Amino acid sequence: MKLNYIIPLFLLLLFLAACEKDLSIDLPTGKEQLVVEGHIEQGAPPIVVLTRSVPVFSEISQEALQEAFVHGAQVRVSIAGESYTLEERPVSSLPAEQRQLAALQFGIPLEILNGCCGFTFYVYTTDKLLGETGGSYQLYINHEEHQLSATTTIPQLNPIDSLWTMPHPDPAQDSLVSLWYRYTDPDTLGNSIRYFTKRNSEPFYPGLFSSVFNDELVNGGTVRFPLDRGEPKGQEEIDEELYSYFGKSDTVTVRWAAIDLPHFRFWSSIENEQNSNGSPISSPNITQSNIKGGLGIWGGYGVTYHQIVIE
Repeated sequence: MKLNYIIPLFLLLLFLAACEKDLSIDLPTGKEQLVVEGHIEQGAPPIVVLTRSVPVFSEISQEALQEAFVHGAQVRVSIAGESYTLEERPVSSLPAEQRQLAALQFGIPLEILNGCCGFTFYVYTTDKLLGETGGSYQLYINHEEHQLSATTTIPQLNPIDSLWTMPHPDPAQDSLVSLWYRYTDPDTLGNSIRYFTKRNSEPFYPGLFSSVFNDELVNGGTVRFPLDRGEPKGQEEIDEELYSYFGKSDTVTVRWAAIDLPHFRFWSSIENEQNSNGSPISSPNITQSNIKGGLGIWGGYGVTYHQIVIE
């Protein structure tokens, strides 16, 4: 991602958090690009958001975000010689299950996607194509002078072996526990994971500081690690005493998604940028996009779900 442009979808998270800063740094305006955030997982249709890049120091407003959506593009997904045209639709018009999936994949509160506050969130999708594990999916986008393309795969399912809990190290916090997982990595290099957690009836949230990891150091091995509780993005403050922990009597569901290596690199670079507070005067961070002719990500998920009730 170029220094003076940001992806509107992540700008939306900052806007929803009502975080405002007065900045007086002047940067030259770069060339506007199209930004893709698209996903497909097994048993679900493709969902693609198409927006225009926005200058870092432009005004953050609901109107500016609304105007960032690109309308009238030609969007297709192909697999095994078959091509499917994606139609542009407001998320509020989709079936409830697809709205929930969009909220999960894009990290946007469901009420926003349902059209609250006068904001309309647009996606390109089709109900004629459902993802399958092992499939390779090509994305093609044409809009005015822009031609974009990308390829992603839905990896084979790669589930967790087991989940368990450990007590909080402080005896005074005996109502809190940490969640641990055991995972056996296949003996092929490049396996990657993105995870989300859900507590009781809350939404699924990705890991706050890092939601992805791969097998560069553990290829073919079995690992046992704690799994931080997912948190909504855009929070101004984190309660350090409660962060990462679950409570006794919680029902915890883990969404464990196998992703390919370009998909991993995208989220890893995005999270590195977020962890550096997105400072425009910090060391430059290059977002690892797999979109040819634009910015963003077209990514597949091979999803399994795992649940534990904390006694």
